[in-house]
Amino acid sequence: MPDLVAAVTGASGGIGRGIAARLAGAGAAVAVSARSEQGGLETVRQIEAAGGTARFTCVDVTDPQAVRDWIHATAREFGRLDWLVNNAGMNGRSARLEECTLEEYHEVIATNLHSVFYTLHAAIPIMRAQGGGSIVNIGSTASLQGYGTLSGYTASKHGLLGLTRSAALENADVPIRVNCVCPGPVDTPLMRSIEVLVNPDDPAAAKQMFEGTTALKRYGTVQEIADVVHFLLTAPSGYVTGTAISVDGGVMTGV
Repeated sequence: MPDLVAAVTGASGGIGRGIAARLAGAGAAVAVSARSEQGGLETVRQIEAAGGTARFTCVDVTDPQAVRDWIHATAREFGRLDWLVNNAGMNGRSARLEECTLEEYHEVIATNLHSVFYTLHAAIPIMRAQGGGSIVNIGSTASLQGYGTLSGYTASKHGLLGLTRSAALENADVPIRVNCVCPGPVDTPLMRSIEVLVNPDDPAAAKQMFEGTTALKRYGTVQEIADVVHFLLTAPSGYVTGTAISVDGGVMTGV
């Protein structure tokens, strides 16, 4: 049995894949979940090619039973569950609140917020029984400030931070530490698609605009996010729980 076991949602690419690879590189067996089978299997392939251990399960994180089955199967196979990273998420369509359909709103809330409740609901009893664990939820600068035309996304990410803090308080006695990482713009395929969405005629101008929202005037890298997640999961951050850490190039420092 491995000494460390991690579960990562939304790990079919981008930040999720980078986190899964970082944790595998640190010696953890990583249970990878995502809706995309192709992307999830590619994450596993890359981890195994680097000498790590990973398993992929196709999971719809909006399905509480599917989430529970995956978490419990992971603990059964590997004998424990030490780290949980809730990365699965979606932006939703950019539109004024009154122009969003109820179906669009519910999909974003279910994917970004309800899904995290489901993983916590399944994983915390396992971690309590084994005497500890660490959890990182991937929020956003939208966990800390509002964004016009992304009302559902912003609400979900604000809610995620509240859920993080409550879970941290409830489980500090074990301890199970629960923290939130709030990325700014990160160089991923998702960011490329957002650039096209914002400015279909000139995505490069959209990129320049997003970079300009940061103090460092650049996008972050997946590795920079993954390194902070790893830090929050491990002993060097043992006195950190219930907090949000912005990994955003200075977006939240002010104008």
